[in-house]
Amino acid sequence: MFAKSCLGGFIAVAVLALTQPFVGSAAQGKDALKFEIYEDAAKEFRWRLLGSDGKVLATAGQGYAAKAGAVNGVKLIQAEADGKLKFEVYEDKGKEHRWRAKSPNGQVVASSASGYKEKADCEKAIEIVKKGAAKAAVEEPKK
Repeated sequence: MFAKSCLGGFIAVAVLALTQPFVGSAAQGKDALKFEIYEDAAKEFRWRLLGSDGKVLATAGQGYAAKAGAVNGVKLIQAEADGKLKFEVYEDKGKEHRWRAKSPNGQVVASSASGYKEKADCEKAIEIVKKGAAKAAVEEPKK
């Protein structure tokens, strides 16, 4: 499982941008990340942040009634991941390390998609998100 393995070694990915402009919508490179905005089974819009290997690094943890809500969530992460967001590491019920990112008002706006056996791996994932989110492209997967 990606979350429990080494987090380095990302390979370049080519991504498609949505028609609405995003910060870093044409990002490419060996450390490129990608946001996906999608509609779930409950007809809510969600986002997830993927590594170049396709594994989910982060999610919003909530659904949005309108696509614009998910888009705004992505824009927030892109603009504030390497600055205003406060990242916290905690231990879950399964004794694995997870992270969550809080906005200045205390709201959780992103969290790790899975747990990490080692705290250091969790902290590496946070650094990857901080450094890559601003340049991450955004796409909608085909249905």
